[in-house]
Amino acid sequence: MEYLLALPLSIISFGLQVWPRLSNRYFGIDIWRHLTVAGHYREQRRGQTKPFDRYLIDLPSDYPPGLRVLLSFIPTSFLHRIQWLIAPIIDSVHNIVLFVLAAALTGNIGAGLIAQAAYMLAPLVVMENSSLSTRPLASLLFTATMAANLAFHSSNAWAWIILSIPAAALLFLTHRMALQALFVTSIALSILLLTPYYVLVFVGGWILALLVSRGAYWHVFRGHMAMLWWWRANIHNRYAHQIRGVPKSSEQSGDAVFKIYQIVRRLPLLAVLAANPFILFAVIVTCSLTFNMGFINTVIFETELHFLVIWALSLFVVGIAIRQLHTIEWLGEGERYGEYGAFPTAIITGVLITETTGELRWVMLGIFVVVALGAGLIPSVALQRRVIVGDSSRSLTPDLQTIMSTLNNHQTEARLMTIPLSLADFALYFSSAKVLSTDSSFGHLQHYSDFFPVLQVPISVIFRRFDINLLLINESYVTLDELGLGSAPIEKRSGPFCLVNVNQPEVKN
Repeated sequence: MEYLLALPLSIISFGLQVWPRLSNRYFGIDIWRHLTVAGHYREQRRGQTKPFDRYLIDLPSDYPPGLRVLLSFIPTSFLHRIQWLIAPIIDSVHNIVLFVLAAALTGNIGAGLIAQAAYMLAPLVVMENSSLSTRPLASLLFTATMAANLAFHSSNAWAWIILSIPAAALLFLTHRMALQALFVTSIALSILLLTPYYVLVFVGGWILALLVSRGAYWHVFRGHMAMLWWWRANIHNRYAHQIRGVPKSSEQSGDAVFKIYQIVRRLPLLAVLAANPFILFAVIVTCSLTFNMGFINTVIFETELHFLVIWALSLFVVGIAIRQLHTIEWLGEGERYGEYGAFPTAIITGVLITETTGELRWVMLGIFVVVALGAGLIPSVALQRRVIVGDSSRSLTPDLQTIMSTLNNHQTEARLMTIPLSLADFALYFSSAKVLSTDSSFGHLQHYSDFFPVLQVPISVIFRRFDINLLLINESYVTLDELGLGSAPIEKRSGPFCLVNVNQPEVKN
């Protein structure tokens, strides 16, 4: 019954993630791609064999299918209505798992509650659940894998490999970044704890994913490697404007996400720290264990605490390295690695505050309150208000819905290019248009570099290559004059969105 004490904070966490969506339920980019492909899976299961032909770059998808397969079992209309709740629901379950593990590990309910609070107030955790993506489910599966690994570390019973490997296999079939994060932690744990177990779990999970998918995971894995290779060649344009290129440091923009990217470019270390400020407590515990300071009562669970510290700090250190070193920054956004370290960091925080001896405990509690409010809750709510509640460029607004209706009523087949590229995902789900995009990493390698991240050739070349007849732009992002299309016939203009007919000879010349 004591585990029911996890429910209040789990519900509060759910509310913290959901409240901005009450006024903006159609926020997000990748979500529309996932829902569209999930619908295709649903149709296939019902015997409809029509190929998925909505992408103008028509190559087989190599995206991990796990989440999409699960979504395909939810009826279409119901899924559409609840899509904004799915990620917070998954994370609420994760929050309860955190409480159970922290309380069981320490024998202290207070440690479990503090761990819950630290986890739910990490800004990265809050923002990652702002729309439906593969990350919440992958994070839960990552925790399942590592919890089984922790059980092995605690007991030295190799039987735990029976649970560790299947959990890792499911993880690989769900999210790419999770594979990279697990690779990092597996190497770190095997080296520092002097056992091949964790590397074997990683390799075993990879092999099992290949077996249970009947070889399909090989295509997914090759796509993963292809995407890394593509970013390796294009990483210098990660924060570039699709038409104007890499912005100058002094360039101003009203777009909140653009401003955040500018800060990240100037202060990469800050991005990793701000994503999960509770990593501070993991550093304190590490210093205590390393230098035998003796102010933490960890006699019962010191073995488990060492494991948690390696788990958390290995991801933190690698995240900083990737953000700081240009030669490896193509391996992903550094703070994304830290996302998979939020769970152990939260437990470590609970342990530090409840197990610190003497009056120093109150000092730690005071630091926790300051971090929780000043670096956790306040920034999280401010980001939500700025990025989600006030968003008009990454949401289905009434103006964008008007454009989607125009596309659906178009007399000929709509073959659509969008600028910015993110608008293609809206058109994929909310219209019947075929869009200049792809779900294939090899499609990126073979076709993207001429128009994304930065347009490299005259846009008319792209129109001809893919037989584009319509262009959708956000005029707050780019103007028709910038594109050399000032005289092109306009099919529909609604708010900042403009649908242009580019099927004219003078446009394509």
